[in-house]
Amino acid sequence: MAKNNKKKMFAQRLVCSRMNFLYQAAHLMAEDSHNTLGAYYGKLCRNVGTKAMMHMAPALKRTLCKRCSLPLIPGVNTSLSVPQAKEQTAAPKTGKKRHRRQRSKKQAGQKTETQPKASTVDEHTLLQMECALCQGRRCFVVDSQRECWLEQPQALVEVLDIEADEGEGQQTQAQAQ
Repeated sequence: MAKNNKKKMFAQRLVCSRMNFLYQAAHLMAEDSHNTLGAYYGKLCRNVGTKAMMHMAPALKRTLCKRCSLPLIPGVNTSLSVPQAKEQTAAPKTGKKRHRRQRSKKQAGQKTETQPKASTVDEHTLLQMECALCQGRRCFVVDSQRECWLEQPQALVEVLDIEADEGEGQQTQAQAQ
C-alpha cells in the first residue's frame, strides 16, 4: 500500500524532469542572446506543465515573461527601473472643475512648481522589469518581509527523494526477472 501512495504522489516525475530541462534550455538560450529560441523553450515548459496539471514554483514563474515566456535576466534581456510617482495636478483656484480634456492643459497665468523627490526605497516601492523581446512589463513590490505562501516552511508537507524511489524500482524489476 505504501508503494502505491509513493507512486501516486510522484507519478509525474518524467514531466517534472522535462519541465526542468526545458527551463534550463530556455535560460541558457536567453543568456546567449538567442531570445526567440529561449522564449520558445519557455513556452514549451509552460505548456508541458499546463497539460500535465503541474504547478510551477512561484520563484520560477517570476523569472519568466508573462507575454512571451522568455526567462528575464536583468542586464541581458531585461531592463530594470523604478517608476516615479505621478504628480497630482492642482485644480484651478476658481473652484470650477475642468473638463477631462482640459485637465492636462495649463492656463496662461498658472505656473506649476516641480520639486525633485528623493529616491528612497521602502516597502511600497515598485520594481519594474521590461522584456527586451516583447516589451512586456512586470511590476514587483520591493518588500523583504513578505513571502509567498509556497515559499514558507509551513507550506511544506512532504519531501520526496527521487533517487531512492528509482533505486527501489530497479530492485523490484530485478526481482521480477
